[in-house]
Amino acid sequence: MSDIDVLVIGSGAAGLTAAVAAAEMGQKTVLLTKGQVARSGATATITGDICVDGRTCVDLLGLKADHQDTEDEFFEDTVMGGKFLNDQRLVEVMISEIGPILKRLKDNGLRMGDPIRGPGHRTARGVWVSGMELLQTLRKLVIRAGVKVREEFFATDVLLNDGVAVGVAGIDQRTGDILCFEAKAIVIATGGGMMIYPMQTAPEELTGDGHSLASRAGAQLIDMEMVQFLPCVLTDPPIWRGIQFPWLLGPQSGVRAWLLNRFGERFMDKWDPVNMEFATRDIISIACTKEVMEGRGGPNGGVFLSWAHLPSNIIDFSAEWYFRTHLSGDWQWEGFDFSNLVEEIKNGRAVEVNSASHFFMGGVATDLVGATSVPGLFAAGEVAGGVHGANRLSGNAGSQILVQGQQAGKAAVAYVKKVDRRRVLPSDWERVREVLETPLKRESGIMPFEIKEELQAIANLKVGIVRTADSLDEALAGVRRLRSDVLSRLYCRSSERRYNKEWADAVECRSLLDTLEATTLCALRRCESRGAHYRDDFPGQNDSGKLWNGLVSFSEGEINYTTRSVRSHRLSPPGSANQISIKKG
Repeated sequence: MSDIDVLVIGSGAAGLTAAVAAAEMGQKTVLLTKGQVARSGATATITGDICVDGRTCVDLLGLKADHQDTEDEFFEDTVMGGKFLNDQRLVEVMISEIGPILKRLKDNGLRMGDPIRGPGHRTARGVWVSGMELLQTLRKLVIRAGVKVREEFFATDVLLNDGVAVGVAGIDQRTGDILCFEAKAIVIATGGGMMIYPMQTAPEELTGDGHSLASRAGAQLIDMEMVQFLPCVLTDPPIWRGIQFPWLLGPQSGVRAWLLNRFGERFMDKWDPVNMEFATRDIISIACTKEVMEGRGGPNGGVFLSWAHLPSNIIDFSAEWYFRTHLSGDWQWEGFDFSNLVEEIKNGRAVEVNSASHFFMGGVATDLVGATSVPGLFAAGEVAGGVHGANRLSGNAGSQILVQGQQAGKAAVAYVKKVDRRRVLPSDWERVREVLETPLKRESGIMPFEIKEELQAIANLKVGIVRTADSLDEALAGVRRLRSDVLSRLYCRSSERRYNKEWADAVECRSLLDTLEATTLCALRRCESRGAHYRDDFPGQNDSGKLWNGLVSFSEGEINYTTRSVRSHRLSPPGSANQISIKKG
């Protein structure tokens, strides 16, 4: 297909919003998705909030909120929560644009609940929505706008012509064909790379494809060391592993459950004696991991969350005022029956919990409207870095994906109107075909699941929540060994092309390796602890010098690392070498 104006990769809220924006501006728009529209991606797992300042909640959305809460206060909380590493221009855009977008979605049938207060926010800003309902609302807009959709298409490569993005190649998993789509502008909205870790809250398609696509095309990645882990997820039984139900029934909802180590001690007083279990996710995840590392964990390698000090009717009441439409009265949630678990909780049982990879604050570096350093290539949503800094506050992901999706879609259209169409070079197309088909042609070698398991073990043990120079050096060596010695020997036991999961796994190994190598290198170069990035050998946060972001790029098989000063024109930490003042917009 060669007459596309705007090509969007990814069907979460960011991708759908980008596609709607482009199509409504009169451009021929095609959306490619690895899964199925409105049924896959991280947006489907949203269990709650999209943040909007209180005044906008009241005046524009008609919700009950603190009318004294302003965009300026929302801005300050977001930057302070991100430990001052945020691109403050991106924060301003996110905060100012989210209200009108939500108003339109509400007018199109999206149900919303009054905002809740998440950790790190000074007041209630998290407008309550269902991720699945959000996707269904956006799907209606996609159909109305005339966006063409190709489902179950695994986009693997961005193709260039003289340094300009002109097409996308990939595997149509329904037919097994390797196809190429030419377009004047490309928007990547593929989400994060949580599958580099063995325990995650995200769907299995989140393998860092967008980070790999963009970086191999020449775009820069920013602050890739900043991976958010969600604390208090279930560890057992295996079918529940990584499910965030305890977090929602405790700290996320504001119910004052207690975190305990194996001796029954509340250990959060050592990390945040004021907020305790209501601290931000980065602090809780680090605290829980340190308890386990120092021998005070439970039998499954976690810590314990307890509601035993609370009357049981308070737990029951939480389903009414927090979960709203997301939890039925019999504790059925996201297809699972938690009624027996809740009864045990009300009878005093502490639940063993752990932390799971949940969100990437780092990602593709963009400007204010989502343009990357590669002409014709844009990025939006979780795959794009910079807005959250070193730690994302609850609810800000929903704001990011909707605002950046719309911004990138509009910017792609503006770009399309200024450029002539370029074609994919036949030599590049043949090279991509050969690389993608190679695992199918080998008769022996390394099976994809083996490299995936080893890669996840490296990430978990060496690049997890607690890091050191030694662990990161070992991880970098391990990743590079897998790339040089193993990746070229991947093979599939079946040569069947249609719905060949092993073939998709083999291609995903490249995405996972690219993402993990960038994450590891950035973590190694940041010799301090800041937000989600905790260095056991550098446990303090260093605000004495100029604040900086780390940038990585791939060129001719080599990974390069540089830095740039944080774009902080309004707010800086006290005592830093940056501008020390608050300038309200």
